[in-house]
Amino acid sequence: MTNYITRSVLIVLGLICIGLAAVDLYVARHSSLGFDSIPFFYCVLGFIAYAALIFMAKALRRVISRPENYYGLQAIDSESEAKHD
Repeated sequence: MTNYITRSVLIVLGLICIGLAAVDLYVARHSSLGFDSIPFFYCVLGFIAYAALIFMAKALRRVISRPENYYGLQAIDSESEAKHD
């Protein structure tokens, strides 16, 4: 069931992306710079920005992540803590 839902969501998102890219061909651009009148410029720019965000998040996770036992035995949820009933 989950595989079917995931596939359905990806198909719908793909169709939306294709539809928006097709509409991009018919929109009249009033570009102030020269390069932003290129067809699919904003599609490619958005994809590059999103991919860069993912790679930066992966790098940031490596920088700020802590080991699993960072707080040691002093943690509230420590497994060696005695249980009181």
